[in-house]
Amino acid sequence: MPRVRIVTDSTCDLPPELIHQYGIQVVPLYVNINGETYLDRLDISAEEFHRRLAAWPPGLDLPTTSHPAVETFEELYKKILKDGDTIISIHHSAKLGSTYQAAVQARNNILAPTSQVTVIDSQSASLGLGFIALEAAKRAKQGVMHSELTSSVNRMVFQTHVIFFTETMQHLQQSGRINSKAQQALGPTPPSNFRPLLRLEEGLIVPFERTRTRTKAIEGLCEFIEDFPYIEEMAIMHSNSPNDIETILTRIAPIFPREKVYIAQFSPVLATHLGPGAMGVAVYEGGVF
Repeated sequence: MPRVRIVTDSTCDLPPELIHQYGIQVVPLYVNINGETYLDRLDISAEEFHRRLAAWPPGLDLPTTSHPAVETFEELYKKILKDGDTIISIHHSAKLGSTYQAAVQARNNILAPTSQVTVIDSQSASLGLGFIALEAAKRAKQGVMHSELTSSVNRMVFQTHVIFFTETMQHLQQSGRINSKAQQALGPTPPSNFRPLLRLEEGLIVPFERTRTRTKAIEGLCEFIEDFPYIEEMAIMHSNSPNDIETILTRIAPIFPREKVYIAQFSPVLATHLGPGAMGVAVYEGGVF
């Protein structure tokens, strides 16, 4: 009987040990720094990239990112199919980049039917995407059939939530990842102390709450978590904010065990668009499998 193999991309921010344990295939995006191109999390670690970004010289062009080549997906898909397995390929929001489109193009190029290669837009990123890929991989390992697992993943997209803030809107604005609705709500030149909460909604970054200070933004993250009647999985994502992580863990301890909270640094690709000091949380409500 063929197995279902889960493919995702490097913006999932999953811990390497879980990627290995559940056999998840992670396709890296690219980070372009001063004319050099790096494979996300392979050629450059999150720690190294965050260190360099925090010390970025004023006036120097910021890093950029690019999606994996269609050929990269083609080669991986062919290899998995040759082993007799099927594929569910789950990627970051199609409205925030072209990784999903590259995966779809690869599937079309190798003429694979959707029953063999299913490509899913998670409408999320970071551990929002990571939770979906991880739960799918756990179920695949239990022997769940392709069609049933595809339906479950599609439902899980709507049970997974990501909210975050940045220290500066410069990186999001320059990369074009902030849509016109969000830009309108924030205004053309937000004050320097303005740290609004932003949310991924149907794959787009939209305003959630007009918090001004970092303290208020962190409080907003905690209140967001506290509003869920049930949480299956939770994560805190950050650029380089260990003290703020402890603040959130202490606050939410009465409703969710701190030892179950995933802690992850944003991947270099995501950090390129968020900048230093960014922080967010991901919540998976559970109950769809």
